[in-house]
Amino acid sequence: ARSFDINRPGTRPSKLRGGVIGGSIVEGEFSEGDQIIIGPGRKIEKGNKSTWEPIEAVVSSMQGGGLNLDTMHAGGLCGMATFLDPSITTSDNLSGQVVARKGDLPEIRNNVAVEVNLMEHMVSGDLSSNEKIQPLRNNEMLMLNVATATSVGVTRNAEKGRTNLELRLPICADKGQRISLSRRIGSRWRLIGYGTIV
Repeated sequence: ARSFDINRPGTRPSKLRGGVIGGSIVEGEFSEGDQIIIGPGRKIEKGNKSTWEPIEAVVSSMQGGGLNLDTMHAGGLCGMATFLDPSITTSDNLSGQVVARKGDLPEIRNNVAVEVNLMEHMVSGDLSSNEKIQPLRNNEMLMLNVATATSVGVTRNAEKGRTNLELRLPICADKGQRISLSRRIGSRWRLIGYGTIV
């Protein structure tokens, strides 16, 4: 969910510490010394094409609840120090990324097929508003949230209860994972329903 550079300005090169990432462990466990992989990773542009490359790192230490820990299990927030160049993690550069042990990273997806469940009425702060949600249309832009990641996708082959989304930014997600769907109404994104990746 977050990433930081914990070095103060003016720190001597010999005293620099690696980048720190923070968030919640959803399943499994991590231990000090684990080799981890962060995805989708960093954007690499070659000519007119851009690809995303996962980042590999090693856990140097961990903290949870203000305590230094050797192992962290699912549940609660934790911070992991790594040996990464702190310029990679500064200012939440890795916000929305997924961390896993090497070999366990969910698939990096540029396209997703989604089973869609739309709500009947628009979610609004105006209690008198009772605007009905219209079915999805082809070539419509939607915003989707998967855990802490946010991306924008264009609908393709939209039909009742199902659509494909071509994503502007890739996401790391497994089949069966739920996503929230929002539609642009005027100048704001409004929640219209949820979907399940198939």
